[in-house]
Amino acid sequence: MFNAIFAAQAPHVFFYNGWEVGTSGNPLAHAVLRGMLFGGRGIANYHYEELIYISEQYMLRKLANPTIVVDTNHNNSNKAFYEQPRIGLDVMRSRRHSELLQKTVCGLMVESYLVEGAQKPEEGVFGQSITDPCLGWEASEIFVKELAEAV
Repeated sequence: MFNAIFAAQAPHVFFYNGWEVGTSGNPLAHAVLRGMLFGGRGIANYHYEELIYISEQYMLRKLANPTIVVDTNHNNSNKAFYEQPRIGLDVMRSRRHSELLQKTVCGLMVESYLVEGAQKPEEGVFGQSITDPCLGWEASEIFVKELAEAV
């Protein structure tokens, strides 16, 4: 992950369709912790200890913009979308206990849509995801209010 951030932040020169193209790099490239897949099982990486370790490693590497966004779904929830509020609030509690995390953990990624869950494309439910299951509007509203209180 850190190698990818370093590469994204660095300038590059490459050839594309016969043209030499140069980029200045993206200093805003950052880490998104989505959990990991191990042996077919989702392994979370949003817990306090992992956040501290990743933040410390970020600082040791002296990368620009040391920013972490925690994905509350995917492998962090083992694809149990309804766990997103619990995970997000846990991350907020972790931030309260560490000045380092207050500096580095700057956002949450939440899967949310109008209608809870997911559907097959041919089902045609307006406002329901056709990809990953999501929190519905009501649960999202409650979650956002809880996050606001946790800031």
